[in-house]
Amino acid sequence: MNVRRLWVLLLLAALAAGCSSSQDVAVAEAEVARFRQLMTAQQYSQIYSEASDDLKKTAAEQDMVGLLTAIDRKLGAVKGANKNGWNANYSTSGTSVTLKFNTQFERGTGEETFVYRIAGGKARLAGYNITSNALVMN
Repeated sequence: MNVRRLWVLLLLAALAAGCSSSQDVAVAEAEVARFRQLMTAQQYSQIYSEASDDLKKTAAEQDMVGLLTAIDRKLGAVKGANKNGWNANYSTSGTSVTLKFNTQFERGTGEETFVYRIAGGKARLAGYNITSNALVMN
């Protein structure tokens, strides 16, 4: 009987985690849309100021603004993006969600990786990476 209860509890915990991960991914996806809006408006400093301390510890504001400016100048606006992977990580240091996109810009393509720190139902940018030959070549 105790084994059965344990299995039920484990199943309920797994189901609760599954619901939580889908909510966390949805919150992070909404923030990617906001990131794209701010990029379109060239509000690079705002992207940085709203980012988590994780990002601010690894990148100075002028470096992040420089990267985002270069992306806008060399690649242009986003024309479309397809999510090609995600991961939700739950640990004692908190929750993070990683989203990957194959992105079509005005002047090339790239693979973007967004990492968001989730706390209190809100997502804050903890990392951003783009891999694009067009960004390097142009």
